[in-house]
Amino acid sequence: MVRLKKIVLLSFLFFMTLTLLPAVSLVWMDGGEMSALKLVSQSRLSLQSEGDPVVTVTIPETGEREVMSEADYLCGVVASQMPPEYDDEAIKAQTVVCYTILKYRRLHGTPGEEQSYLTRQQMKRKWGGDYAKNYSRMKRLVNQVYGEYIAYHREPILAAYHECSCGMTEYGGNIWEGDFPYLAPVESRDDLCAEDYRSTVRLSEEEFSVICREQLGLSSDKAAGDWLGECVRSDSGYVMRYRLCGKNFTGQKLRNVFGLRSACFTIKYEDKGFVFDVRGSGHGAGMSQFGANLMALSGMTYREILAHYYKETQIIEK
Repeated sequence: MVRLKKIVLLSFLFFMTLTLLPAVSLVWMDGGEMSALKLVSQSRLSLQSEGDPVVTVTIPETGEREVMSEADYLCGVVASQMPPEYDDEAIKAQTVVCYTILKYRRLHGTPGEEQSYLTRQQMKRKWGGDYAKNYSRMKRLVNQVYGEYIAYHREPILAAYHECSCGMTEYGGNIWEGDFPYLAPVESRDDLCAEDYRSTVRLSEEEFSVICREQLGLSSDKAAGDWLGECVRSDSGYVMRYRLCGKNFTGQKLRNVFGLRSACFTIKYEDKGFVFDVRGSGHGAGMSQFGANLMALSGMTYREILAHYYKETQIIEK
């Protein structure tokens, strides 16, 4: 009973934190609209050579640039991604994922993309009187696994991750072009316990029509109830293709234009409006952060968590 109460409390704290923290705009994580007064910086990363493991972080809103060690950079990134209430093993799993992203970007020459990141000052503002305790713990956990990365055939993987799946993760090839055998669908049933696992978006006929016209280039003379067509889903339950007003769109496209939390959704027409019933949060590929935490609370190590979400991979230490 005590463990159950702890899980419920941490679930609530996690999704409250996600409400306050804008999402990452990396291709392997989900983008999100940034508010005018944002706590999380959208840092732009300049990667040095493998022989000189430091990074240069630029905070666009201030123009400030800072050269720092990879370990210090990871502290800022992980702090923006997971609340300090999360279990040690979940935080270590997130650290290995974020370091894998650094390795992947070096290998494929993709620096400069934006990444959510908390500066030390932002950590102090967010954590208040708990700053010293939280930062010390974050630093300790990052240092315990720094240098470890997830590899497939000895090369760093596209370490996709998301907030909460629909109960099963999505195959990466259904989201991005390419073959990603390590991003195979896996069960993540703990995600169904998340406070905000299900969400609803309601739009009037006029609101729905405006979005269709201005963002999808659609118009129709049919009655509103006939605008909805065939829906094709992946084995995981995410929408692969949806037919609106006679034209096909990907689930990820509709998720973005209608502001849905994930591409696992249904649409129905009722009361002269459209209702989206959405499950999970994020693109669904790779590690579920919520699921990782509940797995950690059940006693699994960060290596076991990563082995579950990234199939046929190994953890390599540089």
